[in-house]
Amino acid sequence: MKQVYSLVALVLRVALAGVFLFAAYNKLIGALTFKEAIEAFHFDLPSWFTLLSTYAVPWTEIFCSVALLTGLWTRAAAAVFMLMMGVFLFAIVSAIERQLPLDCSCFGKYKLYCDGPLGWCKVRENAALVAMGLILAFGGGGKASLDYVFGGRAKPAAEPAN
Repeated sequence: MKQVYSLVALVLRVALAGVFLFAAYNKLIGALTFKEAIEAFHFDLPSWFTLLSTYAVPWTEIFCSVALLTGLWTRAAAAVFMLMMGVFLFAIVSAIERQLPLDCSCFGKYKLYCDGPLGWCKVRENAALVAMGLILAFGGGGKASLDYVFGGRAKPAAEPAN
């Protein structure tokens, strides 16, 4: 069973890392567009916070994606992703409830699954990413991870003979 989980964890780690690396890349090359997308949610955030978010979000996504790809600090990286996804989900549901006609700029001009303006499809899409993160946050990176190499196989030293 542990080998099956290790394979599942590897697939989830690579999939999440790929999604978030792609998202981060598009946010960085279109930083102005991403900043405008943040402002379009009309949360009345201070301008310094919007500017900080414009660059902190993609670099956090990159750092956590590298951690997931290598399997180093898998649980922490998954937890940070889930926290970010929670904020994104809150913003999306808020925009839907306020009937703001927004497009998600998560991937620049590209879409992951959902097309068109923000809607409940985007909530389901993000919930699926949260579920993937939950599995990794609770189960860890599996045997094909640096977490396992550095800590999972450590055995206590043999007792000295009397």
